[in-house]
Amino acid sequence: MRSYRSLGVLAGLLLAAGIAMAGGVDGGQPFDISTPQSFREQVAQVHTGLNPGGEYAFLSAQDRARVDHEISTMDALFQRYGNIEAMGGAGRVRLYNAQESVNRILTRGRTGNTQCAWTQQTGSSIPRTLCWSTQA
Repeated sequence: MRSYRSLGVLAGLLLAAGIAMAGGVDGGQPFDISTPQSFREQVAQVHTGLNPGGEYAFLSAQDRARVDHEISTMDALFQRYGNIEAMGGAGRVRLYNAQESVNRILTRGRTGNTQCAWTQQTGSSIPRTLCWSTQA
């Protein structure tokens, strides 16, 4: 019985991790990059929103520069790998962190602050993704 409960918890965690890497479930994240096509569409929408009178016109010059930098990072990853499935763990982590940074800026921090790292655990030579959340 206990092993079935553990499997259920593990399956839930894997589902949550997959959803997080895809950009969220409910569209609460303004920047969803599940596919290269959705990435291109979202970049166009964000750039439109950055125009005067747009949804993100409130951003400072520093925040706009950070958004542009993170979008460039994501674009370079998609150019290199083609899609999320082809990316290794380190590439996925870079993509996720860039996406989280953009979402945090565009939503004024309402999406939280989650960061991840692709690293080896103490005592292991197998790298894995470690994520943490911080509150401001």
